Amino acid sequence: MMRIHIFFLLFSLLLTGCAAQTGPKQRYFWPIGGAEPKIEYIDFYQADRDVMHAESPLAQAILGTQLGRPIFKAPHGIGSRGDEVFAVADPGEAKVVICDLAAGEVRWLKNREGEPYAFSFPVALEYRPDGGGYVADTATNLIYQFSRDEVVVKEFGKDAGLKRPNGLAFDAERQILYVVDSLNHQIAVFNADGEFLRRIGKRGTGEIEFNFPLDIALSPTGDLVVLDALNARVQIIHPDGSFVRMFGERGTALGSFKMPKGIAVDGFGHIYVTDAQSHRFVIFDMQGNYLLSIGGRSVLQAGQVHPGGLDMPKGISADPDGKIWIVDSLSRMVHRFQFISGDYLQQHPLTEGEIFIPEELR
Repeated sequence: MMRIHIFFLLFSLLLTGCAAQTGPKQRYFWPIGGAEPKIEYIDFYQADRDVMHAESPLAQAILGTQLGRPIFKAPHGIGSRGDEVFAVADPGEAKVVICDLAAGEVRWLKNREGEPYAFSFPVALEYRPDGGGYVADTATNLIYQFSRDEVVVKEFGKDAGLKRPNGLAFDAERQILYVVDSLNHQIAVFNADGEFLRRIGKRGTGEIEFNFPLDIALSPTGDLVVLDALNARVQIIHPDGSFVRMFGERGTALGSFKMPKGIAVDGFGHIYVTDAQSHRFVIFDMQGNYLLSIGGRSVLQAGQVHPGGLDMPKGISADPDGKIWIVDSLSRMVHRFQFISGDYLQQHPLTEGEIFIPEELR
């Protein structure tokens, strides 16, 4: 992925999006105009009809008023199961919402009686390869484990002294769960069954030191990729706890952060960081090299959705095949992007006239 200059969402995107409903199909790519496409905007999910329709909500109403029941109230964290199923931790509803695009269903994590599980303040979740997973609740300071049939089966973390747990990452090969313990400024380590094992780091500004970390992801080789939020940086750490590298800084320049909130890594080794106050997400490689920024503030009005526009993005999740899922918190929706790999381009080839280019860049 090449180094490029940042761009901002253009108003002409609104107008062209409207025309796309009656004219040729439009596809939205970054970087915009001229360069080889690297990221494609795919869809958004805001109301139950967006999940239940077989046709893309973007294709149906990219800028029109969305009908149906809103799915989210105050969405925060997101996790993808990797098979057209994603789940959102929504502290506004005190629930975890599951969107099954393949089945066209919206449902919730349940208790053993089959009712939606009542969390206190769920903020993050992580799937395991078997379809089960974990939820972090910052009000109870506990981690909740759910089964592959989406039932909460246990809670743990009390003996570990968690204080405002946030991001989660599960290492399937080592059967290890990493929990961002924000107020302790550490990473808490558990086995797959919730047994507390150890802690990584302490508060500070040096190597393997954190200042209110918020999220964590794993690289394709199993390294920990930690969003060290108030230090405005990313740290990469080996599973054995040894330091690899760090990058990032606070500011408005390319590759810097104003208010980083979430982090994810895809199967190609791209690191994605949401920057809430800048209303964008930023992409790096595993060496910490800045690659691309996507976004620009877009306030949702009258149901108008701008491809690439964000309003305080928070949680982010990336699949091994390059699907990217982002929580747009103030717009109360999830956006879906796609890294354009060779396999993806082969399955979704570009045809003449499909690529949207704003008038200003033609």
